[in-house]
Amino acid sequence: MYYIFMIQKPNSFQGLPQGSSNKLPQTSLPQHLQVAAQPSITNDKQSLSATAKQAKSRVQESATSNKVSLRRWLKPYLLYVKSERSLSENTLWAYSRDLEAFCLWFESDNVNVGKELPSRGDVTRFLAILKREGQATASLARKLASLRGWFAWLVTTGRTSADPLESFESPHKQKKLPQVLTTQEMKCLIEAAVESRDKAILELLYGAGLRVSELVGLRVKDLNLKQNYVHCLGKGNKERIVPIGMEAIRALNEHLQARKEKQEVKAPTKNKVGRPKRKSTKPSKGYTEEFLFLDGEGKQLSRLIVWQLIKRLALRAGIKKDISPHTLRHSFATHLLENGADLRAVQELLGHSNLVTTQLYTHVSRAHLKTAYQQAQMGFATNLPEKSEAIN
Repeated sequence: MYYIFMIQKPNSFQGLPQGSSNKLPQTSLPQHLQVAAQPSITNDKQSLSATAKQAKSRVQESATSNKVSLRRWLKPYLLYVKSERSLSENTLWAYSRDLEAFCLWFESDNVNVGKELPSRGDVTRFLAILKREGQATASLARKLASLRGWFAWLVTTGRTSADPLESFESPHKQKKLPQVLTTQEMKCLIEAAVESRDKAILELLYGAGLRVSELVGLRVKDLNLKQNYVHCLGKGNKERIVPIGMEAIRALNEHLQARKEKQEVKAPTKNKVGRPKRKSTKPSKGYTEEFLFLDGEGKQLSRLIVWQLIKRLALRAGIKKDISPHTLRHSFATHLLENGADLRAVQELLGHSNLVTTQLYTHVSRAHLKTAYQQAQMGFATNLPEKSEAIN
């Protein structure tokens, strides 16, 4: 018994036995799949159906090889860095965003069709595209660090044998000194704050040198106003104790009192028959378990709101500099060094794991050192003996 096949288009055929649902895509097939797709006369229906299924499977596997190879290892890597390296949620989110962006580009790039893993040249082209789009060198360095950690993990776990970023040179970052405020500008900024919450935020960002993520993560129980310190959770879930001054304590007491007045529970009222019971305004958690700073809806304050607050207060105070919440932390460290604080003590207060990071602020305060040097030279010159006295 013979089956007659009619060829209508290249790489497509008809004549499958009835009941078969196999259909090859109407696109050009790779060279190694064209033989399997050619029609042939055979007496074995099962053999013909199996051949078509095999061809279809190979086409689909070839078309989705990039997606399977890359994406299946992304989630295990993120779980690894979260559990083993104790990274913060913000860092994990940045890693995930960078790697997802690279996977999306790698899968959509026509040059990478058929590749299972990216090559060194692929990463170079990816970074070059981002640079042409105007991304800063620091952003490129961070994306490269995300890819370098991922590929190194793939090699360590045996999922690949070669690391495309081995000995890959990172883009050179432009050294830029942080923006800081003078003591007079800082005073004007604090005076521009009217609400007790805003004053308390400024006092902790500047008076304690907290990061904005540490600030919004503070809970009421983290304060110890009797012993004048605050307990905060920094990068990598590292805990540290930071002392606070009297101005910060006064601002925090005012903020807590204002919070307490807003959160007082109203006296329960009797409900009329047939009406639903009113929900209590009492918080579900205890007062000491709540976040220290809340927004208008009673939820945890976001970093964006703090950023907007700093911008608004800077405009009100007449500060022309482009500042952010982190500017107050820079100013805190710089003013400490200018007033004679030890570099190691500043490192502990800021929560830096490496002293090199703290040494950056020594360059910021060079103007203060230059002024002190000039004053010392002037005093030294005035105390020199007269020429005649020196000869005698």
